[in-house]
Amino acid sequence: MISWFPSLLTVWTGPGMFVQHFLVLVLIVAMPLWDWYEIPRLKASTEPRKKIRYYRKIVAALWTCAAVAVLTVGVVPVFTTRKMPVEISWLTGSLGKAIVEGITGGMLIAIMVPAVLALWSDKIRTKAGKAAKKLAFLLPSTGEERRWWWLVCITAGICEEVVYRGFLLHYFHILPFHLSLTWALVVSSVIFGIGHLYQGVAGAVQTAVIGFMLGAIFLTTGNLVIPIVVHAVMDLRVLAMLNEGFATAE
Repeated sequence: MISWFPSLLTVWTGPGMFVQHFLVLVLIVAMPLWDWYEIPRLKASTEPRKKIRYYRKIVAALWTCAAVAVLTVGVVPVFTTRKMPVEISWLTGSLGKAIVEGITGGMLIAIMVPAVLALWSDKIRTKAGKAAKKLAFLLPSTGEERRWWWLVCITAGICEEVVYRGFLLHYFHILPFHLSLTWALVVSSVIFGIGHLYQGVAGAVQTAVIGFMLGAIFLTTGNLVIPIVVHAVMDLRVLAMLNEGFATAE
C-alpha cells in the first residue's frame, strides 16, 4: 500500500494530468454553465452583430480546448487509436464493422440528401426556415453570419472531435480511470450531450447519440479524420437548408 499510493497520487496530480483533469471539468461543468449564461443573453439581445460575437467566442473556446488536449495527450493518441479486439469485439467483428459502415452511410445520406434537395427547391428552404425559427437566435441568417458559420462549423468539426472523441476516449480509457473502450465511448458521448444542453434535453440526448456514432466510427477506422469530416458537413448543411434572411422572413 505504501508503494502503491504515491504512484496513484502521481497519476492523479502530475502536471500533465492536472491540466487534463481541468479540461474535463471545463467540458462537464464550465461549458454548460457558460451556455446557460450566454444563450439567454443571446436571445434577449437586439444588437445586430450579436451572433458574430458569439461565434467568435465559440471558435476561440473550442480551439483553446483542442490545443490543450493535443498538448497534454499528444497528436498521435488524439487522432488515432489502436483498439484491442477483445475490448470492443462487438464493434470490430464483421457484424460490428458492417453496422458502423451502415451507420456512416446512413448519416451521410441523411445529411446530404435534404441539403442537395434544398439547393434545388426554394419551397424546401422556406419550410426549413420556418422550422428553424426557434433556433434563429443561434443559426446564421445574414450574409456576414453565414460567412462566419463556415469557420464555426469547420472549428466544431475539428475541435469537438479532437476533444470529445480523441481526448476523452484516451482520458477515460488510459488514465486515470482505465475504463474499457466501450464505457469510455459511452461516457464521452454523454459528456458531448451535456455540452449541448442549450438545445434542450431532447437535443442533448440526440447529440449524445450522434457522438456515440462518431466515436464508433473513430474506433472502427482508427482515424479521427472521417468523424471530423462528417461532423463538419453535418453542421455546414444549415447553409444549404436555410435561405439568407430566414430569421426575419414572414
